[in-house]
Amino acid sequence: MNVHEAITAVMEDVRAIEKGDRNDFHNFAFRGIDRVLNRVGPALRVHGLVVTPELRSLDSRDITTSKGKKEREVTVTVAYHFRGPEGDVLDPPVVVPGEASDSGDKAVAKAMSVAQRTAYIQAFNIPTGETDPDQHNITRAVDPLVKVKTEIWAEAEKRGWITGDGYQKLAEDFTAWSNGSDITEADEKPLRDYLAHIRPKRTMRRSNGGQQS
Repeated sequence: MNVHEAITAVMEDVRAIEKGDRNDFHNFAFRGIDRVLNRVGPALRVHGLVVTPELRSLDSRDITTSKGKKEREVTVTVAYHFRGPEGDVLDPPVVVPGEASDSGDKAVAKAMSVAQRTAYIQAFNIPTGETDPDQHNITRAVDPLVKVKTEIWAEAEKRGWITGDGYQKLAEDFTAWSNGSDITEADEKPLRDYLAHIRPKRTMRRSNGGQQS
């Protein structure tokens, strides 16, 4: 069995990996590295397919989160070499990026895990097995909180508060206006009040004897 046949055999065994993990803070489901490895790893061993990483690049930088927390952010580029049971190697290798941040010493490990998960999902074309949302036409109600945040963002862009570095000026203005609150944690009511505060005030034009002034 050559390397291409081994990859096909793994794809046959791993038909789908569902999004069984959840990020409660940002409220989304995802496929974590352990879930992917638990499904792909046994298939690799059965079919004699060996995958080895080659780190191509690593960039790190210190960042400050919106809450003022210091973290290290790391971006890696990794080439994964697939070797079949006959000793032949997939050419070219699968090259993927990975990015992660951490307040301790785990940013590199996290970024490498992201890269490995991405490489396996892309190399073996692993779907989630979920229904394609494009199969259904669903009219969704607009979340009021999302709507007011979008409107605030638009007003902040007009004022030049949104830059390539983020929205620090917007966050600072909200904090000053609200006497110390964090805009990322604000509810709909204070955000609506703040939107009214930053929106240009409309002036009424009065008519004088039927003539507009």
